[in-house]
Amino acid sequence: MGCAAERASAMLRPAMRWLVPLAEAHEAARFGRKAAELAVLGALPGVSVPRGFVVDAAAFDALLRATLPTAQWPEALLAGSAVDRRAARLASIRGRLLDAPLPDGLEAELAQVAESLDGRSLAVRSSGLHEDATMASAAGLQESFLGVRGAAALLDAVRRCWGSLYAERALTYLTRQRGGSPVGMAVIVQVMVEAECAGVLFTADPLDGARGVAVIEATRGLGVSVVDGRSTPEVLRVRRSDAAVTQRTAVVAAVAAVVAAEGGIQEQVLPEAVRGAPVVGDALLADLLALADRAESQAGSPRDIEWAWDGRALWLLQSRSIVGLPGAPTDATGLDDRRGWVWSNVNVGEALPGVATPLTWSIAVAFSERGFRKAFAGLGCEVTPELELVGIFHGRIYLNLTNFVRVARQVPLLSPRVLIELGGGGGLEAVEQQVPAGSWWPFVRRLPRTAGILAAENLGLEDRLRRFEVDFTAARSRFAALPFAATARLALRQALRDARSLLDHTGELMLTCASGYLACIVAMRELLRRALPADSERLERELLAGFADLDSAAPGIALVHIAEIARREPAARAVIAGADPLRLVVDDLPAGPTRRAFESFLKAYGFRCPREAELSTPRWREAPGTLFAAMRAYLQQSDDRPIGRVERQLKLRAEAEEDLARRLPPVARSGARHLLARTQRFARLRERMRARVTEALGFVRMIALEASARLGSGGADGAFYLTVDELDAWLGGELTDVEAVVAMRRAEVARDLARPDPPATFVGSPPSVASSPEPTGDHFTGVAASPGVVTGRVRVLRDPGDGARLTPGEVLVTAVADVGWTPLFLVATAVVTELGGALSHAALVAREYGVPAVVNVAGATRALKTGDLVRVDGNRGVVERIECV
Repeated sequence: MGCAAERASAMLRPAMRWLVPLAEAHEAARFGRKAAELAVLGALPGVSVPRGFVVDAAAFDALLRATLPTAQWPEALLAGSAVDRRAARLASIRGRLLDAPLPDGLEAELAQVAESLDGRSLAVRSSGLHEDATMASAAGLQESFLGVRGAAALLDAVRRCWGSLYAERALTYLTRQRGGSPVGMAVIVQVMVEAECAGVLFTADPLDGARGVAVIEATRGLGVSVVDGRSTPEVLRVRRSDAAVTQRTAVVAAVAAVVAAEGGIQEQVLPEAVRGAPVVGDALLADLLALADRAESQAGSPRDIEWAWDGRALWLLQSRSIVGLPGAPTDATGLDDRRGWVWSNVNVGEALPGVATPLTWSIAVAFSERGFRKAFAGLGCEVTPELELVGIFHGRIYLNLTNFVRVARQVPLLSPRVLIELGGGGGLEAVEQQVPAGSWWPFVRRLPRTAGILAAENLGLEDRLRRFEVDFTAARSRFAALPFAATARLALRQALRDARSLLDHTGELMLTCASGYLACIVAMRELLRRALPADSERLERELLAGFADLDSAAPGIALVHIAEIARREPAARAVIAGADPLRLVVDDLPAGPTRRAFESFLKAYGFRCPREAELSTPRWREAPGTLFAAMRAYLQQSDDRPIGRVERQLKLRAEAEEDLARRLPPVARSGARHLLARTQRFARLRERMRARVTEALGFVRMIALEASARLGSGGADGAFYLTVDELDAWLGGELTDVEAVVAMRRAEVARDLARPDPPATFVGSPPSVASSPEPTGDHFTGVAASPGVVTGRVRVLRDPGDGARLTPGEVLVTAVADVGWTPLFLVATAVVTELGGALSHAALVAREYGVPAVVNVAGATRALKTGDLVRVDGNRGVVERIECV
């Protein structure tokens, strides 16, 4: 601390009850780890920490005692029902805290602090007693307030900092991650650094755990946009031993966040000359590495540091452990300790990639949990009620591999390795070491009952499916006839409950079919491996393609036929080829065969779309632009190559079946023929039921759109920011003030969308946000999804709406591809994705179309550039770059 800070500290100390100078806040039990670490580091030679004060956590406790019943204190809410932690109830509690008088004397002390700091702009941040643990930092869960000016604004910011603990997201996180830490909150008040540049410094690589590497993320102006993920920073990877920059990812920024003169933060336009210039120069780099050495040496472990440079000095703003650092020791004490759980979205990320809206994830998590439990119970496994199988991180859905494998280990001969590999891999080694094989005796004891249930389910499956199709057709007609705009809220509530019931029933059948398909695949693989080991992989690929009637493959084939009709209708072809495809609608097509065919297509498949599991995504019938983009790409082809490839797959499968029958011994032929027929049947059923699930989700979407129209200030899509239970309660008149909930959730989703995706697999919690390193080299491996070896130029697409850019013969490279992307597969010569497994819907469709595909290629959209020449080997799961653009 400087002399001015020391004088201020000496002046205020006798009168202080609730506040202490930051330099004296060494007790983490009173002031939180964040404040305590700043106090310790600020005393080190060569480390500068902005001066400030800390509000003792005892002040927050006093406010709780004076304002709320004990049942509404954080500890009680965390121990209670999830119903008590719903956003609407928490908003009411938060409102009471914001309106309550502060503990006696605190208001005067804060006013005194504001005056002592010379009217400077202040940063007001939480320092929770529960924050910054090694395995779970709770970073970003409580609000921070920057550019605070004046006593009144300071009082309001402290109140709001406390109130942010009562956010639904914060309490949900603490329910899962806090371990035994007490819940309380101190508040740090510091002078803001008027930064020329700022950012984050990791003293080890947060993604792979490398200790000899520092990773620096930097931006001009304040670092708030880097910390919360709202801007793309300059990224440097630096070898700490000799300060060599091994990689620098440059960015061009036109604006910077700065402190506004009247308070708060504003954007400032940057001069042209500095927009693309490096942010971190040699002198600043040397200072950052020196800070890394001092902070890491003091703490004894790698640090995640927030920093700012004001043109004269480097300031340390915060230091904490790097959460989830690979290779770091954990405090996990066993399989029931969530800090050691392995999470992955390699498989579920294909079905629902990226950030999900609250309505979507509330349905998806419950749907997945229920489905997995039923599937495991059907196999005779014991699944306890408290076992968590699905979770949400930064708005993304993840599967708990640790608990998934714990349950799967109960089944003799069911290899977790096979399950994970078929799903796309990810976390296999960690889980295999973590979850030992258990006793099979409980499974064997339950086997007679399990066998009876399985036999009854399979024997009656055809009848169940026939009855289901009749019921589903009737439900489809009811929803189509429902006059949504004229329907009373209570009737809409009943419609929502009907849609949820239909979705649950459809999901159960889909899981039954998917489980049957998986079991057949495992059995078929084992049969081929034992009987024909040299050709087992080839035969498996060829036998599991060429179905011709998969629901997920049908839209692409139908769209090709429509394009062929348009090719013979000049007026329709001119519309498709001449206009922006994303602006086209059905009415833009001239009356004639193309339009009639397209209207029939939308009637049959209009409930589908890219990212179709996300309820807020418009369906094809609402926004057909991606379909027109695909048809424009088809029209660039001068031959019947797409249909020809599909027909070749049919022929290839028939030949593989003949080859298998000829080479198997007579005693095995009948069994193999029966197993193959069951495998193909379950493949068709799985894809059909997936289509029905998507259609049922569309019914929920229609109700949510109507509810949004009635929410008033909630916006045209407000209902998608409520959970499904909250939407039900609002339609029933049991939930009010939803506008505040919608506004809060909208902000949370926006923040999650701005974050880079967490790793596909991690332990405990996602690591601190850091840009992934650029993949290097020209050889990339993934999962072989569809056979064939081709060479072609790359076309990287982020959105299927850009499909018109794809030209025949190009290799489609994208992060993830669901059924909504598959019409473009018929244009591409090969497909490469970053997520997915051999049994994913996209892989199945690629095999149907005869398009070589490699999925689960990490970093493919960053490593490969449009125009690169690559060889895609769908037999081995390898992509090789032959030539760079």
